[in-house]
Amino acid sequence: MYMDPQNLKLNDLLHSRLFRIPPYQRPYSWQTEHRRDLFNDLRTLYQKRQEFHFMATVVGVDNGPYLLGSDEYQQIDIVDGQQRLTTLVLLLRAISRQLSEPTLEKLLVKGDAHTLVLLQTNHDYNDHFINYVRYGKRPEVETADTLAERNIIEAIAEVESFVASWSATTGATLLELLALIKNKLRFVYYQLHDEKLVYTVFEVLNTRGLEVAWLDRCKAVLMGIAFEHAANQQEMVQELHDIWQRIYECIGLRQGLSSESLRFAATLITHDHTSRTLSNSDALDTFRKRAANRPIETLELSRFLQKVARALDSLLHDQQKAAVTKIAHARLLAVAITLRFEGTHRERLLTQWEHVSFRIYGMCGRDSRTRVGDYVRLACQVYASEGNAAAYKDAMQALIDLGSGEFSADRAVTELRQANCYEGWEEELRYFFYARERWLEAEHGYKPSAVAWDKIWSDSAVRSIEHILPQNPEQNSAWQDLYDQATPAQQGIQHWLGNLVVIPPAVNSRVGRKPYDEKQTEYAQTGLAITRELADKYSKWTLDQIEEREQKLIEWAELYWGDLVP
Repeated sequence: MYMDPQNLKLNDLLHSRLFRIPPYQRPYSWQTEHRRDLFNDLRTLYQKRQEFHFMATVVGVDNGPYLLGSDEYQQIDIVDGQQRLTTLVLLLRAISRQLSEPTLEKLLVKGDAHTLVLLQTNHDYNDHFINYVRYGKRPEVETADTLAERNIIEAIAEVESFVASWSATTGATLLELLALIKNKLRFVYYQLHDEKLVYTVFEVLNTRGLEVAWLDRCKAVLMGIAFEHAANQQEMVQELHDIWQRIYECIGLRQGLSSESLRFAATLITHDHTSRTLSNSDALDTFRKRAANRPIETLELSRFLQKVARALDSLLHDQQKAAVTKIAHARLLAVAITLRFEGTHRERLLTQWEHVSFRIYGMCGRDSRTRVGDYVRLACQVYASEGNAAAYKDAMQALIDLGSGEFSADRAVTELRQANCYEGWEEELRYFFYARERWLEAEHGYKPSAVAWDKIWSDSAVRSIEHILPQNPEQNSAWQDLYDQATPAQQGIQHWLGNLVVIPPAVNSRVGRKPYDEKQTEYAQTGLAITRELADKYSKWTLDQIEEREQKLIEWAELYWGDLVP
C-alpha cells in the first residue's frame, strides 16, 4: 500500500477543509497536564525562536467535497490526532475573542444558515464545544454531565487563561501568538480515501513508535480484521462502528484516557488464570489472537468490551464506594461478579466483596500490592463459572476466605482503635459514616437528608470531616483544657474515630471551634442521622466521651463489615 503523508503547517492543514470527529472515535480526553505541555511548547517555540514544532500525526478520511457558496471544502473524518486538533481549535477561538481578525473568524465559523464550524466534535451532547466555537459562550463546569464534557469545559477555561497571560509571560502580542500557531506548528497528515486504509496506517504508526492510545489500537485491530476478512463487510463494519460509539460514550462518562476496560476484558477471557491484570500490550495481543482471521469474533470481543466498560462505569459512578474501588484488582473482581451473576446472588456477592475489600484496604490500610494474585485469580474463576447456585456458593466461600485471618472483621477493627482516622483516611472515613447513616436509617428509623449527603459527596472528603474536639482550639478555652488533661496515651485523640463525624462542608466551617453545647444544637439540625445520634446521646463532650464513642463505633463496625452467611 502506498501512502503519501504530507508535512503541513497548521494553517495549511485547516485551509479548505471541514473536520468531523466520528461518534465511533474516543471523546475529548485531554486533561490539564496535556494542555500544559502544549502551552509550554508554544512559549518555548517563541522564546527560543525555533523554526517549527512538530505537533502530531493526523489521519483523516476524505468524504468528498462540500460546496458552501462559491467556496469548496473537503469533508474530513478525523480518526487520529483529534485531541490536539480539538485543543488548537479552542485556542484559536480564545485568541479570536481578544482580536478583531476577520480571517480567523471565517476560518472557525463558516457563514451559512447552519453556522457550520471548522471542527465538529463528538459526544458533546450539551453543545459546550460548538457553542464556544460559534458564539464564544463559556460554560460553567457544573453543567458537565460527563468527564468528556468536563474536559472540554476545563480546556476552554485554560486556553482563555493562557491567552490572557501570553503577553505578560512572553512579551509578545496575540498576533504573534496567532502567527506562531498557524505557521510554526507542523503535522504529518495522512488523507485517506478509504476507511479500511486507516487501520493499516495505525499499524504503520505503531511500528514507527508514534503514540496511539491502547483502546484506539484495539479498535483499529478489530476493524482491520473486519475490513480484511468479513464477507458482509459493510454490515459488519457499521455494526462495529455502532458498538464502538457506545464504548466511547461509556468511557467518556468517567474513564477518560484509561484503558482499564481493555485490560480487564482481556484478563477475564484468558484461559490461564493469571495472577495479575494483563498489561495493555498483552491485552491487545489477546484480542488480536482471538480475532485473527475470524471477523465474527471482532463483534463478540467488541460487545464484551462494551459490557466490561459499562460494569466498570457503574462501579466508578457509585461515589459512595470510592473507598473500596480505588484498588484496581478489587475493581476487576467486582466487574467479574457483576458480569457473571444476577439478582440476589450478585447483590450478596458484591456486599461481601465490599466488606472484605474495606477491611483489607480501608481498616487495615494495606496498599495495592496486597492480595493482587488472590483477587485476580478469583475474578477469572468467577467469570469462568456458570453463574448458577453452585457457583454462587463457591464464590461466596472464596470471598470469605479472601478476608480471613489477619483481615477478619474482629482483627481488622483493632486497627481503628486509638488510631489517626483522619489524616490519609478521609475518603475511608466518609465511607464509614455513610455506612453508619444507612444502618441507623434501617435499624432505628432515622430519616437522613438526601440534600445534606449531596453536599457532602459533591465536595472533597476533608472539607466534610468535623473534629468535635477541635484540632486547633483557642487558648484558655474549655477545649484547650481537654487537651491539657490528655494523658500520654491520649495524644492525638483529636483524630481518633470517636471524635470524628461527617457533616456538610458549610456546617463544618460554621461550627469550627464553638463550644459543645452550640455544636450540639447544630448537629441536631443537619438532617443527618449520624449527627442526630451524636446530639441525642451526648449532652457534653469530654475525653471519656471520645473513648466511649470510639468503642461503640468499633463494636458496630465489626458486626457491620463482618462476613455474610453463605
